[in-house]
Amino acid sequence: MQTNFTAHRVSGLVALAALLQACGGGPKSSSTSGPNDGVVPTSRMYIYLTVESSEPGRAEVRANLNEGRVFGDTYRLDGGDYFRACVLGVCRNMADNDSIFDPDYIARFDFQPGVDYVVSFNRREGQSAPDSRVVMPPEFSIVTPANRQQVTDGETVQVQWAPTGAPARVELWYEADCTHSGGTHSYSSGTLSEDSDADGRESVRIDRIMDFVRSGGSPPVTRCSIDVIVRHEIDGRVDPAFDGGIALGIVSRKVNLDYIPR
Repeated sequence: MQTNFTAHRVSGLVALAALLQACGGGPKSSSTSGPNDGVVPTSRMYIYLTVESSEPGRAEVRANLNEGRVFGDTYRLDGGDYFRACVLGVCRNMADNDSIFDPDYIARFDFQPGVDYVVSFNRREGQSAPDSRVVMPPEFSIVTPANRQQVTDGETVQVQWAPTGAPARVELWYEADCTHSGGTHSYSSGTLSEDSDADGRESVRIDRIMDFVRSGGSPPVTRCSIDVIVRHEIDGRVDPAFDGGIALGIVSRKVNLDYIPR
C-alpha cells in the first residue's frame, strides 16, 4: 500500500480557488459578470458536480460553477439562473448553501444506484446546460474493523468492505480529531491509498497517520478519534454546453478508530 498525505478534497480545484479568493472579494454574479456587464457565457464556465451517499438510503447532489482554474472566479447564480436535479421523475430546485466565498447548490434525494441523476443549469439569458448526468455506484458496507476499535502505535488495521466496488475507483481517506496534553485539539485529514487491485481490502498503518498528526510540532497526543473513509467513485457526464468540469458519483462509508498512545 502506498500512502501519501494530501489535503482532503472538499471540492477539488473549486475549494482551492475559493480559499484563495477569500482575500479578494468572493464569487461573482452569473448574470452580470460577463462581457459588457452581461451574463457569463455558459461556454466559459466549469461545473464541479457530485452526487454522494455518505449514509445508507440518502444522496446529496452538489454543484458549483467556476472558471476551472486556481485563481479563477466562482459564480453565484442570479438573474434567473438556477440548478435543478432530477432522479426517476422526482425533481428539486437546488438551494444555495449561502457560503460567502464558495457557493454550492444542493438538493437531497433517496439513494438510487445505477440510475441517472440529471442536473440541469437553467438560464433566462444565455445558453442553458440541461444534461449533466451522474450514476451512483452500488451501496457497500465496511466489514472490518469494528467501529470504535481501539488502536495504538505500531499497529496495522485491515480495512475490508463488501462488495468490493469494482469497476468503480476506490480510495481510502482519513480524518483525525486529536486531543493533546493541555487540552488543545488538532485536526488533520488526507488520502491513504487506492484499492488498485480491486480486492476490497487495504492495510492502514496507524503510525503513518500519527506521524502526520505529530508533524506540526504540537504537544504530545493523549487520544485521537480517527475516521477511516472508503470512497467508491464513478465518473459522470458534464453537459457539453459548459467549457468543462467534473461529475462524480460517490458512495462513501466510514469506520471510527479510537487511538490511545502506548
